Amino acid sequence: MTCKSWDEVSVGDALPELRYPITLKTLLLQSVGNRDFFPYHHNRDFTQKLGIRDAFVNTTFFQALFGRYVTDWSGPESALVSMTLRMRAQLCPGDTAIVTGRVTDRSADTTRALVTVDLGLHNEHGPVASCTVVLVMPSADLGPVVVQMPPAAPEPQRLDGTPEQAIAELGRRIERDGPYPVSEAQIMYWCEMVRDGHPGYIDGDFATSHGGVVAPAQSLIMWAQPRATQMGLDWDHPDVDLPDQGPWPKPAGGRPFEFRVTGTTDIIVQDVHCEFGEPLRPGDRVTASCELISCSDLKRTRLGDGYFVTSLEVYRNQHGTVVGHTVMTMLQYMAAAE
Repeated sequence: MTCKSWDEVSVGDALPELRYPITLKTLLLQSVGNRDFFPYHHNRDFTQKLGIRDAFVNTTFFQALFGRYVTDWSGPESALVSMTLRMRAQLCPGDTAIVTGRVTDRSADTTRALVTVDLGLHNEHGPVASCTVVLVMPSADLGPVVVQMPPAAPEPQRLDGTPEQAIAELGRRIERDGPYPVSEAQIMYWCEMVRDGHPGYIDGDFATSHGGVVAPAQSLIMWAQPRATQMGLDWDHPDVDLPDQGPWPKPAGGRPFEFRVTGTTDIIVQDVHCEFGEPLRPGDRVTASCELISCSDLKRTRLGDGYFVTSLEVYRNQHGTVVGHTVMTMLQYMAAAE
């Protein structure tokens, strides 16, 4: 894999197009690779009953594919600083994901040489997702990449028209421990999901020379997710095909963070912004601190009337070091009558 230097990059540079077919096996690899077992992403009957054409890939799949795409271009000596993902449509089996990108900014200070790349993904039906990635790259003046702490996470904000239910929840934090340590096996499942051959994720000479295997930065959200048998639309009955069965094993410490505006019936993720710091390595344990940081007033959308709800997750390793955070905005809405 070729390694680019910041000095070789110019604003306007185009990245080579990537075409990635989506099949039913892609959804199976996704479930294993990023451990998201919400029914939208594997249960065809469930999604089609909702009027969606098929099960579809999830937020973290897009992050994985965009991350692979940009580091295929930059080379493994660069590192992701941040990623902002915007989703607009579904990507389903039978589609081909077509990914393109262009360098839109290039800057350097006394510590880092940064490049911003704007990415787009469309299929045969039109635009599906877009993403902005900031990379830190090696340069002639600054030498190899040095990873820095992520910036401070945003504070809770009361917006005009925020419903009283949300005001009462703003800033209330819930701590959640990841169920499993970071492992080489799970990192490889992630790589297989999008065919990511980054040598830093694979046990070999490159990883050894860089202090060992690391987890992809964009996999951060995965390490604090609940177990597969505990994940679903209904916390008490997570398998939509087994509505009489509870989660197994029963989670300790109560429910995770799951704020829902009363009266809303459906959820769709709109935007996800991630900031990355020190990389995670096999054996690390991740803890997430979760809270509601904003909720809009009632909005009218093409899907139905609803609220744009924004939550924050801050991730720490077993030493208490902040390794990154995610700000996620989702639309919680009442589905429009047909």
